[in-house]
Amino acid sequence: MMGSPVLPWRYRHSGLLVGSQIELEAWEAFRTDDEGEPDIAILLSDEPCPDCPSDGRTGIGEQGVRFAVDGVGGWQVQEGRRILLHPSLSADPRELQLFTLGSAWGLLGYQRGQAMWHGSAVELDGRCVLFCGEAGEGKSTMAAAMIAGGAALVADDLSRAAPDEGAALLYPSSSRLKLWSQAIEHLGWEDRIIVRDWLRDDKFHCRVPAHHAGAGAMPLDAIVVLQSGSELALDRLTGGAGLTAVLAGTIYRPEALEEMGLWTQQGAIAAQIAAQVPVYRLTRPRDLVVLDKSVNAVTEMLKSLG
Repeated sequence: MMGSPVLPWRYRHSGLLVGSQIELEAWEAFRTDDEGEPDIAILLSDEPCPDCPSDGRTGIGEQGVRFAVDGVGGWQVQEGRRILLHPSLSADPRELQLFTLGSAWGLLGYQRGQAMWHGSAVELDGRCVLFCGEAGEGKSTMAAAMIAGGAALVADDLSRAAPDEGAALLYPSSSRLKLWSQAIEHLGWEDRIIVRDWLRDDKFHCRVPAHHAGAGAMPLDAIVVLQSGSELALDRLTGGAGLTAVLAGTIYRPEALEEMGLWTQQGAIAAQIAAQVPVYRLTRPRDLVVLDKSVNAVTEMLKSLG
């Protein structure tokens, strides 16, 4: 009988112990010496991905949830416990990491019944706020501007959110921010660039002066949905309006969620969180000139929470 696979890289992320056969450089701040039985195993295979769709769709079947990226490889996500990588011969390790910690990690969270939300979050004076919204609305830029004002990074891109007794929780997910060059120049963060983003030439991974990577889940105090508009305004959203905005602004890979038949489950989790956390809509011109005013509005809102 074959023994358990060797998993030399260990991480504590999203409240789970992860053992991996590939190094996850983006998760360096989540490294752990815990040699216990992992909740999640990330494994390599030298076999082709079985029945992986080649048209960009997500496949669902006995082999788990499957997807492929041309020239990079295929992924099988199984039972909320395993991510099996089938790398292409020409795959770059950075590409493998990108899709493992993005699509594959999000799908695994869905299999586990967890809310996997797309957004950026910071903590300021003990209050945690999540920025969400459609692609291009400036979630990471708002987080960076808050950090420039003294906040600490909690999350960027994909994070686990959860309702809890008395308060919703957000699990720290990142020690770096992905920012467009225009935002980097505006903030004067040129010396914080770590590496150029693999997929976008004008976007960069940046280090931050303070973060909560490696810490436990944090109470989520506010959700701010970003929206472009002609005037700056921060408005409270309640009831169905708040839930609708949260679902539209946070759900990761909604087409895969539909194929997995989990929209009802994820909607119920989002409703619980929206009932526990105040939801706001921040409308502002998409102009970095008003970034400081946006930060001030959010800062004053957080102070008002008591």
